[in-house]
Amino acid sequence: MAVHSKIVIDLTENLANVGEPLIFQGEFHLPDELLPYPQAKLTKVEIDFDVTFENPNVFIEGEITCFIDGVCDRCLAKVSKQIYLPFEQTFYNLTYRLGNSEYTDKTKEEDAYIYSGSKLDVTQAVCDEIVLSLPLSFLCKEDCKGLCHKCGTDLNKQTCSCDTTPDNAFSVLKNLKF
Repeated sequence: MAVHSKIVIDLTENLANVGEPLIFQGEFHLPDELLPYPQAKLTKVEIDFDVTFENPNVFIEGEITCFIDGVCDRCLAKVSKQIYLPFEQTFYNLTYRLGNSEYTDKTKEEDAYIYSGSKLDVTQAVCDEIVLSLPLSFLCKEDCKGLCHKCGTDLNKQTCSCDTTPDNAFSVLKNLKF
């Protein structure tokens, strides 16, 4: 399977089959800047879409799989992870939009995706979905205990004898004399 940096769907077959979903799958390399994790690399993105031409618009639903190599935000362990993101988006036909004022009003929103012709570039929509849907923290596992904030022990592997009683910032107020 060829790996590409732009996600472009040829709609020729879809335009002839109104209402019938056609499968579009691929493997892509997208910029690491999409990730909210400073020490992570987006190694590849796989997409599995059902593309349906709903005259004049195109509706796409499916799944984006992000393959990410990085470092856990809590325990600093190296992690390779697959994150699955649902995808559902309507792309509006620019030609139809320009000639129809009612349709234009519906698609004036800045976040509406537009297409024209028989090629549909979904790269920006996929990038937006990745940016908006990835978890804010990159963790080795959901219940990662992280590192001890005093001695640096990986609490997933062993315990330490450090005092884990949280510091009370207001405890100094007990000593005030009025």
